[in-house]
Amino acid sequence: MRNQQATNLIFEMSRAGRRAHQLPPLPESGEAVTALLPAEALADQPPPLPEVAEGDVVRHFVNLSTLNMSVDTHFYPLGSCTMKYNPKRNERLASLPGIADVHPLQRDHTVGGVLQMMHELQYMLGEISGLPGVSLQPAAGAHGELTALLVAAAYFAERGETQRTVVLTADSAHGTNPASAQMAGFSTKAVKSSADGLVDVED
Repeated sequence: MRNQQATNLIFEMSRAGRRAHQLPPLPESGEAVTALLPAEALADQPPPLPEVAEGDVVRHFVNLSTLNMSVDTHFYPLGSCTMKYNPKRNERLASLPGIADVHPLQRDHTVGGVLQMMHELQYMLGEISGLPGVSLQPAAGAHGELTALLVAAAYFAERGETQRTVVLTADSAHGTNPASAQMAGFSTKAVKSSADGLVDVED
C-alpha cells in the first residue's frame, strides 16, 4: 500500500539536524577549501537543502515513482508503440542467448529452434484470435498499422474494389496514421474533432 504522506514535498519532510549521510572528516594537513577555490565560487551561506534521513529519502522517491504509469502498477489501456504491456516473464525469455543473440542474417539451418518457436507462436495466436493467418513481422504500433493497411490494400485489390482508396483519420490522430496510409497507396481524409475533443460523427 502506497504511503500517501510521501506525496509531500521533500522540503516539507525536512527536520533540522537530520542527515542522510556523513562525510568523512577532512585531513588536518592540507589547504583549506577557501584557499583552493576562487572567492566568487564560494557561497556566503550553505544552500537551503532539505534535512532528511536516508530512509526518508528512499521512501519518498520510491513512493513518488508509484505515481508513474508502469507495468508493475498499472494496466495500459492503449497499444501504442511505446506503451505496450510486456510482462517481465516475456522480457526475461526474450533476453535468453538463443533468442537475443540471433543475427538477422544468420543462416536458416543455425536457427531452426527459433524458427520453430515462432511458427508455433503464430499458430497459437491464430487459434486464439480465430484468424486464418498471423504475422510476427511488425515490430511496433506504427509498423503494425502499416502492415494492416498493406493487407487491406491487397484484400481490396484481390476483390477488384479499386474504389476503396480513402482512409479516414481523426484530426487528432498520431502522425503515423496518414503516413502509413500514404505508404500503402491510400489517400487520407481528416475527420474533425468536436468541441469536447471527441470525433465529430456529423463531420
